[in-house]
Amino acid sequence: MSSSASFTNEFGSVYSDRVAFNDKKGWFGGGSEEELPIRHVTSVKMETTRRPILGVILVLVGFTCFSAGSAGTILGGIVAMLLGVLMIIGWPTVTINTAGNDLRRATGGAWQKAEAQAFVAAVRKSLFDKT
Repeated sequence: MSSSASFTNEFGSVYSDRVAFNDKKGWFGGGSEEELPIRHVTSVKMETTRRPILGVILVLVGFTCFSAGSAGTILGGIVAMLLGVLMIIGWPTVTINTAGNDLRRATGGAWQKAEAQAFVAAVRKSLFDKT
């Protein structure tokens, strides 16, 4: 087994012979680290989950709250607008499929899309290097 990772970020670490994946990771942490032999990994992908209809509704609710005039309602409107924008932008989900057809997923925040793409690219590079 190799001792140093060729790539590491919030989603996990990629070694020459295995992947340490932060399985069931959510927006605010959690999950557990699971080591998968690279020979058992059959595919890896990143998807962006969006909720555009809910996002537009929250943005419209936020704009409506601005007309109420009270500080609490305006603050609620700002929160609704921020959540709406996050729903429109989306958040990344990295999925690793293994030889047993087990899917392991980790979800990051909208601000972690580049990290998710980099992790997927590192796993794919390791998959192609093993052949």
